[in-house]
Amino acid sequence: MGKKIPYDQALRLGRVEQKTSIFAKNNPYGFQIDVNHPKILPLYERYKEKVGERILSDEQRHDFEEHIFRMLERVNKK
Repeated sequence: MGKKIPYDQALRLGRVEQKTSIFAKNNPYGFQIDVNHPKILPLYERYKEKVGERILSDEQRHDFEEHIFRMLERVNKK
C-alpha cells in the first residue's frame, strides 16, 4: 500500500476542479442547477424522497430548480 496524501494535494495532482458554482454549465437539457454540487446534492436527495422518486422527470427537475431559485431569493433579500 502506498503513502497517503492530503485530499487537496490529490485534487491538484489529478487536476480536478472543485465546484464553486451551483449553476450548471452548458447543460444540453436546459437545467440550470448542478445537482452534484456538494451544497445542492443533499437538497436534491431530500426532494427526491419527498416526491417518492429515485429518478426525476424533467418537470420534477424544473420544479426542484424553482424551489432552489426561491430559496436563493429569500437568502438574497436578507
